[in-house]
Amino acid sequence: MDKRLKKIWLDTDPGFDDWLTMLLLGSNPGIEWLGVSVVAGNAPVDITYDNALRIKAHDGLTVPIYRGCEKPLAGVIETAQRILGDSGMPTTGEILPSGAAVDASGHAVDALIDAVRAHPGQITIMAIAPMTNLATALSRAPDIAEKIVEIILMGGSTDQGNHTAAAEFNIYADPEAAAQVFQAGIPLRMFGLNLCRQLLVTNAEVQQLRAIGTPRAQRLAGYLEAYVRIRSADGSVPMPMYDPVVALYLEAPQLFQFQSAHVAIELTGELTRGMTVCEFRVPRRAPINTQVAMLADGPAAIALLMQRLAGILA
Repeated sequence: MDKRLKKIWLDTDPGFDDWLTMLLLGSNPGIEWLGVSVVAGNAPVDITYDNALRIKAHDGLTVPIYRGCEKPLAGVIETAQRILGDSGMPTTGEILPSGAAVDASGHAVDALIDAVRAHPGQITIMAIAPMTNLATALSRAPDIAEKIVEIILMGGSTDQGNHTAAAEFNIYADPEAAAQVFQAGIPLRMFGLNLCRQLLVTNAEVQQLRAIGTPRAQRLAGYLEAYVRIRSADGSVPMPMYDPVVALYLEAPQLFQFQSAHVAIELTGELTRGMTVCEFRVPRRAPINTQVAMLADGPAAIALLMQRLAGILA
């Protein structure tokens, strides 16, 4: 592999928007995609792992996919199935065909540890799921913290939540894991709900996919249509685009603006468990541990997403 390529590891819980992220990473010539660790999140890990294998088979991806943690570090499993259905990936059209029963051997946490140790100071982790796999890896192998270039995550919020009034789902589903990651001293780049609400998709993007005309595009359009309808039955209310933002940032960092902050995870609040408490008065009030994405050129980012999908699916 070209040593100049950015080495990427994806931690995910597919999920439709995780699928889009995987498509973008798989078509990015500037990266070396080393592996995928799957965790419970949008649905239990049996389902998210199966979804990942369906995506891999459907789109001809070659990256190894590892099954990971099935429950959070503390408490009971929390999924998004009440919104996304049993599969975690609703569609108005044809479902993804079955993939392989299993993929790469070994546990995702062990695979992640091995990859970081094999490429010290070279791997960037894209985290678009509850952080159980990452926290477990850091607990088992504390030495890897200083070997990770950066964690680029979709999670948290500088303002309101989505799973609760205060908390975004990926953080709420395992706040103890998120707290461990944010305290690990690894450079972090956080794309929260506040940022993702600037990237909006509508029925217009569904029609753009349908217009491509290929079977893969038609199938993806059914999933995008169901995604857009999460907010409104007819898809008339624009829907924020979440997980692909990390892959879009890799391709076009100029579309995003960041602010330094200290981010802490609320663990004990009766109403605020899982909240990302962002202290921007740094370094006066707290040390910097995160670059928080604050502004995006949303229309340009969505246009780039659709341009890339058109090239992938044609």
